Amino acid sequence: MEHIIESEREMVTNGSTLLTYGKGEAIIKQGTLASQILFVEDGIAKLNFDSGERDTTFSFATNGDFIGLMCSFVQKRLEFSAIAITPTTVRIIDRDVFEYIIGSNGKFAVYIVKLMSELTNGVVHTLITLSHKNVNGAVATFLLTLSRLYQSNNLQIPFSRDEMADALGYSKESIINTLSTFHQDKIIRISGRNLEIIQKSTLEIIAEKG
Repeated sequence: MEHIIESEREMVTNGSTLLTYGKGEAIIKQGTLASQILFVEDGIAKLNFDSGERDTTFSFATNGDFIGLMCSFVQKRLEFSAIAITPTTVRIIDRDVFEYIIGSNGKFAVYIVKLMSELTNGVVHTLITLSHKNVNGAVATFLLTLSRLYQSNNLQIPFSRDEMADALGYSKESIINTLSTFHQDKIIRISGRNLEIIQKSTLEIIAEKG
């Protein structure tokens, strides 16, 4: 966490618990009361919204990200679930400690306000842009997001093709065909869940134009 001093870090450490979740384990269940602050120390989680008809992945959280920060100060129930897609360590912070630091540290308070605005804008942007992209653009955006999360062009896709289809709103066949086309065009190299992005600039163009 940025902009906090050593004594405040000690307060966070003393007023929190570290929990580790296995791959596929629920960190948050949709409908849970937002009573604590969740901070990802290691790993990657996907954030899903279940409308009853389908379960949509709308964002991800990785090292240094908060989960559910936008809802954490109104004591309302979380409208999404968080699922670990790799082994993930989360720091569960007492909200009273967090609010005390916000109240006593102006720089940290401004940082949190900006972060919440960015998170809100990011979620809205993702939902709007993915809904208007064709399958090529949606898959390209998805792969670039994974590359950013893993901070590498070589990675293992943490989803099955069915899960990717559910996340992006396209059929499994469309996802498979698009990945195969990207592979044939030497934009990516893919074998099972192992992926290498070969032409990142081309993938970025597809993501933008698709």
